[in-house]
Amino acid sequence: MNATDTNLIAERICKLIGEQYSTDAAFERAADLPPKTVSNWRRGRSASFMKNLPRLCALLGTDPEEVLTGEPSQRRAMTREESILLEAFRAARDLSPAERASLLQTMLSVIRLCCGGVR
Repeated sequence: MNATDTNLIAERICKLIGEQYSTDAAFERAADLPPKTVSNWRRGRSASFMKNLPRLCALLGTDPEEVLTGEPSQRRAMTREESILLEAFRAARDLSPAERASLLQTMLSVIRLCCGGVR
């Protein structure tokens, strides 16, 4: 991968950050990154995003393939909200199978009540 490719990837990531976060600092806090990290990406001073690309893409609700190639991915990445729900459910792994089933049914009932979308 050459510098031009890396710069294009940085541009794609920074565009997503600008679309989804009010400031670079807000994204840095959400991603647990040091201050000025995104600024360094924007200026081409750092390509540290490459070592954490899957995690950053998860926060941005996109697929690493799409960020790397600039082409729409065949897969749809989980949104941040979907990731939060999944992590909450996974955190309940110490529950008994019956309790997990009950939790799942409760979550689905709330979603159905709110939007009528899940069967």
